[in-house]
Amino acid sequence: MDKHQRLDLFLMRMRKAPDCASLEEALALVESTLNGVEDEFTSTPFNPALWQSDGRLYPPQNDQRREVPGHPEIVRFRSYRHNTWIAINGAICITERTGQCVLDKPGIDGRTISAMMRESRSTA
Repeated sequence: MDKHQRLDLFLMRMRKAPDCASLEEALALVESTLNGVEDEFTSTPFNPALWQSDGRLYPPQNDQRREVPGHPEIVRFRSYRHNTWIAINGAICITERTGQCVLDKPGIDGRTISAMMRESRSTA
């Protein structure tokens, strides 16, 4: 299975997964789901130091964690071709570097990252 097919499978599994209740739970879901797909469909061992050359997809790394200005309830993780946004309510949004959203999963309260960002703009 090529990288694009594995990414599609990861996104499908994320959409089907139960909504999360916290940032920590959401990050753990992303990590376990992506690592599960990669462990199942590649023979490449988990080694984030080799992310540029081994062909494996890796979950967000803490050294790429960024604050989101004006949104203290949301953090962003930079990746090579994606940004992963996670909120304190468990919402998860994955966008391509082009800005196209590929996943906008709500948190346990039903609010998505995009809705939370719109809400805070309208109250500013």
